[in-house]
Amino acid sequence: MERLRSLPLRYRLIVPFIVLAFFGTCSLVWLAILSQNTLIQRQEHQRLESFYNTFLHTLELRGQWAVSLASGFARNPEIAKALADRDRMRLLQLCYPAYEFMRRHYGIYQFHFEVPPGRSFLRLHRLYQFGDELWLQRKQIQDVLRDEREVYGLEWGATGYGIRGVVPVYWQEQLVGLLEVGFSLGEKILEPMRLHGDADVSILSLHEGRPEGKALQVVGSTLAETFDRPPSIYASVFRSAVPQYIHLKVGNRPYAFLIHAVPNYRGEPATLVEVGVDRSDAVALTVRYRRWMLGLGLVGMILSVGAIYVIALFFTRPIDRMIAFAREIAMGRAARPLDMRPSGELGTLADALDEMLGSLEMSREQIKLYAATLEEKVQARTRELRESEEKYRTLVERVPLVVYRLDKDGTMVFVNRFVEDLLGMSQAEILERPRFWKEKVWLEDRDRIWPLMDQCLREGLEFREEYRVQHRNGQPIYVLDHALPALDMEGKVQMVDGFLMDVTERHALQQQIIQTEELRTLSEISARLAHEIRNPIAVAGGFARRLLGRLPVDSPHRQKVQIILKEMARLESILKRIQEYLKPVVIVPVRCDFNALVTQVLKDLTPTLQAQAVRLEVRLQPDLPHLMLDQELMKKSLHVLLKAFLSYCPEDGGTLKISSVSGSNAVLFEVQACGLHVSDDDIEHFFYPFTSRMDESRLLDLPLAKMILHRHRCLVRLQRKGEKELLLSVSFPLC
Repeated sequence: MERLRSLPLRYRLIVPFIVLAFFGTCSLVWLAILSQNTLIQRQEHQRLESFYNTFLHTLELRGQWAVSLASGFARNPEIAKALADRDRMRLLQLCYPAYEFMRRHYGIYQFHFEVPPGRSFLRLHRLYQFGDELWLQRKQIQDVLRDEREVYGLEWGATGYGIRGVVPVYWQEQLVGLLEVGFSLGEKILEPMRLHGDADVSILSLHEGRPEGKALQVVGSTLAETFDRPPSIYASVFRSAVPQYIHLKVGNRPYAFLIHAVPNYRGEPATLVEVGVDRSDAVALTVRYRRWMLGLGLVGMILSVGAIYVIALFFTRPIDRMIAFAREIAMGRAARPLDMRPSGELGTLADALDEMLGSLEMSREQIKLYAATLEEKVQARTRELRESEEKYRTLVERVPLVVYRLDKDGTMVFVNRFVEDLLGMSQAEILERPRFWKEKVWLEDRDRIWPLMDQCLREGLEFREEYRVQHRNGQPIYVLDHALPALDMEGKVQMVDGFLMDVTERHALQQQIIQTEELRTLSEISARLAHEIRNPIAVAGGFARRLLGRLPVDSPHRQKVQIILKEMARLESILKRIQEYLKPVVIVPVRCDFNALVTQVLKDLTPTLQAQAVRLEVRLQPDLPHLMLDQELMKKSLHVLLKAFLSYCPEDGGTLKISSVSGSNAVLFEVQACGLHVSDDDIEHFFYPFTSRMDESRLLDLPLAKMILHRHRCLVRLQRKGEKELLLSVSFPLC
């Protein structure tokens, strides 16, 4: 490429024209050769189709000849009477001499008498074979017996395929039998085709059950030489009845062949015909024309290159003078205006050079004037730029947000120091992870957030979403991510600037408000429900007591009424407990040690843990901050929750894990039970009455325990960690 650029302009102008001339010449020659080959091939196809039609016409004439001979013999009254009398010897005396003469001189091979309903009576070509049923396989015989008309065509018989003519034989106006005369499909049938000296015809038989090398069998051919034929092509033509043209070598001569299926009387492919012509003359003619075309194209290209060189030399001569003039200007010499005025665009270029000379003189004077004050202006602007950059850097580093920048591929190229406060990771650690922008997203939020991030990088759309990120200690943090792409002149993303804002406290407040509203609604519904069912229970219980008092002691119905009273008493007890936990919970918080409360509750539950053989794992942070709690109510709530979790441990052992850890603005308390299968329904209805695995007498304590936690402004989250693991997370706010 460098060598091409260093060439003079005249040669560089010649190169594309040479390429175009070469391409145009080659294209024309190629099109001419292609057109010539197409015409020759079309002529060959027309010749082959004409020879194929001639072959079909020959078969048609043979069929007409056969049916004509059969009709002549059938009209002989002696033959008709002998067939009606079923006299084979008489038929032999009348027909065999004529059959032998036609077989030797005209190729008549089949001469066959049949009697209804299509049974062989006498074969002159096979005297020993008769009596076999033919009407099931022979459609010609079926058509003649049904329509009583003459038919002819190619059909399979006991001696193979033949051009058969079948006619009805009448005696005293009664159908007494059939007469069939036919030509065998072989060498004799090709004798008329030998009159066409420039064409060769072969009849082929395909046996699909044989090995590939023996699948094709030549029945008859006008070709004296043998050659290899591709069996797959012939088999494809036979199966699909679609003709194909192929080129093969016969000896040392190139041949063009048309392969076509020959239909039988039923219209099905019966055999294959191969029509071929010698294309040696056509190939020689093609080679001679090709050489002439290539020679003429080469001569034309040489003449075109010479003409282009002369034109380019005439065109570039004024340019050499302009180049010398421009060099004088560049070297600072006193240049004079050009003394030549070429026409066209070059003349415009010469005028422009004169104008440029005048402008340069004016620019020299202005440069001398600017040179005196330029250095002072550059120093002042540099100082202002440094001050502005320092202000921007200070603002970015001190703002209580994570400010970052991405390149067009989403690689993190800048992040401020506040990321250490938010995620607990240094700037260097983050910049070493190029895909940190996407990797920081919490695993469960990636399906929702990653497509929006990709859309921001790919389409340049603004990205503003809230999601969770993972702190170094593994805790989730809710952030607001706002990214603004910077686009180039073509509208493609050049870089992305954005910031992360910690919204964990706001999210926690929203969740607390939602849980409070849900609890308030549930309390109102439960209060109304308890009020509505109190009276029916009281009425039913009163009637049951009166009924029990009137029944004799030995009445068989007394036990049933006692069961009713027992269940009504149970319902009244449950209703009473519902009314108790619907009462407003008043807490008296004091600053206390949360770990001490947990330890006291575990001590009270020690007999139960030992009875169930539950293995206890306790990890309480020792320096946990004190919390504002109502100690009695909180102990009651923790006791109920731990008791409920013990129900998710198997009776023969299990694991109960308890931990507490301090965060930036809350204390996280977690309880995990392992051992029994946990379903989604267990999680959804854990705090609902009458749906827990606890004893029925303690069922109503779970909603009350949750109410106590809500009154302490706690966030409660229940989730399944595995198929047999249930996890309860309670977040206590730091006061």
